[in-house]
Amino acid sequence: MMKLKQLSSSLLAFLLLPAFLTGCSSQPTDTTPVEITRPVKVSSITEQSQSVRLEYLGVIGSGELKKYSFKVPGRLAHLNVQKGEAIHQGELLAALEQTDLSLSLRNSQLNLSQAEQVYQDAQTQYTKYQALLKAGAMAQNDLDKAKLDMDVKESTYQKAQVDVEAKQNALADTQLYTDMDGYVTDILFKEGENLAAGYPVIVVRSQEQVIDVGLDQTDAAKIKPGDQAEVKVGNFTGSGEVTRIDQVPDTQTRTYNTEIKLTKEIPVQAYLIGAAANVFLAAGAEKGIWIPISAVMNDGEDYVYLVQTDRAVKKNINLKNSQGFNVRIEGLNPGDTLVTSGMKELSEGMKVTIAPTTGGQ
Repeated sequence: MMKLKQLSSSLLAFLLLPAFLTGCSSQPTDTTPVEITRPVKVSSITEQSQSVRLEYLGVIGSGELKKYSFKVPGRLAHLNVQKGEAIHQGELLAALEQTDLSLSLRNSQLNLSQAEQVYQDAQTQYTKYQALLKAGAMAQNDLDKAKLDMDVKESTYQKAQVDVEAKQNALADTQLYTDMDGYVTDILFKEGENLAAGYPVIVVRSQEQVIDVGLDQTDAAKIKPGDQAEVKVGNFTGSGEVTRIDQVPDTQTRTYNTEIKLTKEIPVQAYLIGAAANVFLAAGAEKGIWIPISAVMNDGEDYVYLVQTDRAVKKNINLKNSQGFNVRIEGLNPGDTLVTSGMKELSEGMKVTIAPTTGGQ
């Protein structure tokens, strides 16, 4: 009887197994992967003109340099300026010892006084002889001799005048004056030293501030005299304009030296000749497609992502020139939708959603 009950239980379990399996298999299953969507920010590509500035490293120039020298030899008695000092037009720079020239001038003045008196006496004698000849009391030959003597005395008197004038000029040349405003850049002799005539003693540069910069061939063609420039030296900023562009390149650097004269100058303490200066030259406007540099990526080639029908599309581009945070490129067309934010998370063909910009615009 017990065996019959166990057999009935096993049979029932066997009959119920298909129903149980059918009930379990009736649950639906979905193995389709969920597509990832990335949020991005975009902007519409347009062709536009943008002001272009060229950036170069320049050098603070000396401007106009002038070497001052004495026209006469002598001993340097006094220096009236120091190196680095600001000077003004007409200011005394240095002086030579004057004692010998003063004595020489005094002697020439005495000679002149004597020559003048002798000449005046000869004139009086000639006039007297003319009266005697007219009265028949003197021969023509004696009058001619008196005329010749008077002419010789006049020549001597004129030479004495020239000698005094030369000595006066020589004495005046013992004092050296500047004929421009500027700064003393060098003093080549010390007080007490003997100087030869014409040897430079003091070097002065003009007050104007100039910056020299070497432009490459392409940029030199874009710049012309009168173009504006900005200059930065340390924490100081100045501005000016291009005054000269050499027409022949430097033989070593093959660049065209360009001079910029500052109209808004930097402080004198920062204007150190030979120091470096950052130069920014206005080169007009350039038309094209400009995009943010931050939107450009590189995997061996420069590229950006565009959005086309909610998909990310990789597009290779060519970089032309940059300006600030923007770069001019080739390879895109006006109307393209450029990804400007979120591009680092993208891959070709990925689905994207355009995130609203600040303010919901």
